[in-house]
Amino acid sequence: MRYIDADGHVEESKITFSDSYLDPAFRGQRPRVIGVEGLAYWMIDEQLFPRRVGRGCNNLGTPATLDDGKPARHSAGKPDSIESMELTDIKARLGAMDEEGIAVQVLYPTLFLAYPVTSNPAFATALCSSYNRWLGDKLGGNDRLTWAAVVNFDDIPGAVREVRAAKRLGAVAVMVLGTAGDRQLDDPLLYPFYDAVAEEDLALGVHVGWAFPGLNNAYTHIYPSGVIAFHIPVLMGFTALIAGGVLDRYPTIRVVFLEAGCLWVPFILDRLKHRFESQGKSLPKFIPQTAPRQALPPMEYIRRGNLYFSAEVEDFLLPQVMELVGEQQIVLGTDMPHGDRERFVAGLLQKRNDITGNAKTNILEKNPARLYRIPP
Repeated sequence: MRYIDADGHVEESKITFSDSYLDPAFRGQRPRVIGVEGLAYWMIDEQLFPRRVGRGCNNLGTPATLDDGKPARHSAGKPDSIESMELTDIKARLGAMDEEGIAVQVLYPTLFLAYPVTSNPAFATALCSSYNRWLGDKLGGNDRLTWAAVVNFDDIPGAVREVRAAKRLGAVAVMVLGTAGDRQLDDPLLYPFYDAVAEEDLALGVHVGWAFPGLNNAYTHIYPSGVIAFHIPVLMGFTALIAGGVLDRYPTIRVVFLEAGCLWVPFILDRLKHRFESQGKSLPKFIPQTAPRQALPPMEYIRRGNLYFSAEVEDFLLPQVMELVGEQQIVLGTDMPHGDRERFVAGLLQKRNDITGNAKTNILEKNPARLYRIPP
């Protein structure tokens, strides 16, 4: 059995936004690496990322190195080398994968887990394009490392162009956060983006991240922010795709909900079912425009088989979640090389005695291969 890591990451470096990839019109605004007491930050539009202290705080592993190339303090002690984190040496990443029994890894970004990185839509699109071109160049033709593209929802025509370009560059997915900034994922303005994703047959990865400014700015401490502001947008995205009728409009689109564990799935499905059956039947009698926009009961969208959920290897309700959604719709990610990850997750899953061997094969190999269209 080969383990396909459904959610690895890369730490962006100065190369990501170098002249080889960044639109010449924005090179004067290029993200710069700033060192402060041994910690490394991106400076974008004179704002620092990550922002670990204060209102709207977030925590990112990128940049992993200081401007002089030396490892930042927050990179010290991590099991992964800088070369593996930043993909400056592909062999280093493949070696780290071999150590953990990973056959294929799908890479997601790190910097773009915070929104917004700039208030300039054209510049944000240029940063996304630079990232996509960098990974397309770096990983082109590699049969063990593939990747998810990033897009800017504040520029929908630009997002559509990036989807088309990413497919040509070899991406297998497009990453979005759980909201489109202050808008929900069922906003009709996003339909051209979904059209492109469906037409290009790419997976849609709804990833945890600081997506919703109103929620982000409710927090001034990174600990509760990392619990609520970081994770809740995934639940918002799941709800919007079902309740907003997006999955009726795009019934075959493959969507995976990443890095929030799977314990939330029974809760949110129960709440959707309850509201669909109660308010969906009673309130429209008095106010017609309150009728649900979705055509089917919530579980019917699960039974179609094209919604996937990433689990954490320690999720104690994983057997119950599989019973609810099916063992063919669960995947597992390593989060490599982020500092809070659990190492050797494939081996740990294999040791669980509350999951069948067939389910383990589905989770580790068959499901992610089907989700991302990864050939045998």
